[in-house]
Amino acid sequence: MAGRKSVQPAHEPVHAVRPQPQGRGRPRDADVDRRIIAAAQQVYTDRGWAGFNFDVVAKTAGASKDAIYRRYESRMQLLIAALSVPAAASRFDPEATLRDRLVQIARDVLNSWVDPNGLLVFRIFVEAASNPELLEAYHHQVAFPHVRRMRDTIRQAIHDGTLSDIDSSTAFIDALIGGLMMHVLATPPNLRETMLDKSENYLTGYVDLLLRGAGYQPESQRDQD
Repeated sequence: MAGRKSVQPAHEPVHAVRPQPQGRGRPRDADVDRRIIAAAQQVYTDRGWAGFNFDVVAKTAGASKDAIYRRYESRMQLLIAALSVPAAASRFDPEATLRDRLVQIARDVLNSWVDPNGLLVFRIFVEAASNPELLEAYHHQVAFPHVRRMRDTIRQAIHDGTLSDIDSSTAFIDALIGGLMMHVLATPPNLRETMLDKSENYLTGYVDLLLRGAGYQPESQRDQD
């Protein structure tokens, strides 16, 4: 592609993803923001880290490279922003039961992976040996806040007796996320639409299975006891 080429270091430092300062000029175009993120997801899925740069993302997005530079300081920051979109989680209803919260968590996780670009996250793990800084950034800035959300939910349930037969929040989370991951990865392409059509029944059934194994005592029943 003609024009200036961005030179990227082999190992970029892990920067927190933070909003870029807004100038005093025209407001940023939300459609350009969306196109850049969608293009970043597509380029990383297709080309991996070695082929991920502002030139290719700009061409794919139909945007100028300067538009990307105004929004992101580095390609690492752009990729983490792109990875954060499918990982966005819903807010809990403060009145929701533990079961309802876990079903919502499972739904968020499954939705992030069945998104057209959802499996791009797995590429980071595949490339981790040669690009450990990517995995570190993903864990700290994308995955960890969601894992902490789940861990806090399970720990509280263990503490107050809602889950009476387990003492490890980590084991429960591993079972929940691991089962969902296998469900997505083990489903052949010709059955993908069927999987999506039946996903709600699968999610509720799987969460109920884990809760039974963990000695779940519904909050309303526990309060009566």
